Amino acid sequence: MGTAVSFSRPPQPRSGDSGLTGQGEEGDGPRVPRRRRWWLLGLAVVLAAVVAYGNYALIAGQDERVDVLVLTRDVGWGQRIGEGDLGVAKAVPDQRLASISASDRAGVVGQVARSTLPAGTVLAPGQLTAQPVPGPGERLVGLPVKPGHLPARGLAPGDLVQVTPVASGTGTDASQSTASTAGPFRARVLGVGPPDSTGAVTVDVLVGADTAQAASSAAAGQVVLVQLGPGA
Repeated sequence: MGTAVSFSRPPQPRSGDSGLTGQGEEGDGPRVPRRRRWWLLGLAVVLAAVVAYGNYALIAGQDERVDVLVLTRDVGWGQRIGEGDLGVAKAVPDQRLASISASDRAGVVGQVARSTLPAGTVLAPGQLTAQPVPGPGERLVGLPVKPGHLPARGLAPGDLVQVTPVASGTGTDASQSTASTAGPFRARVLGVGPPDSTGAVTVDVLVGADTAQAASSAAAGQVVLVQLGPGA
């Protein structure tokens, strides 16, 4: 009698036992959650805050600017400010350099420049005066000056000059005598007229009451103008 052999299938692991054996099928293992990079998000927030603050500071700085008066063309010393001489520009208020507000435009028109002011100058109260030209005790005299009797570079309003009368080669004997006997005197240039056909110009000068007679006598003849420096 032969021996009977029985075949039995090995026990299959249950689905619940795969975690115990640690050998689950591919794709059935536990998923590891990704780590979010929170520091990148924080950095982005900080950068956005910095940009927003910079824009705010820029806009706030622009809003602090005010309308001020500026010159649209050159104005000489002693010249009255006209409506067409004024323009408006934006400027940041500066306590060290006072400016004139555009709202005070009406009060500036008619004022006199205390020095030669170039175009683009931001006007300040100290640059203007209500004192007319000529002022009290002053006289305005026009002196005819031949070519070569004044500096080749010309004269500008406000220049201090010494006026020396010279004998004229033409004219009556009386005018020659008057011009030759008048002594030199000092004057302040107010303006220079255009040259005539001979190249001569008329120079308007301001003199004091004590030299008004000498200036009138010199105007009848020929004069030489010498520009004087500061402190002369």
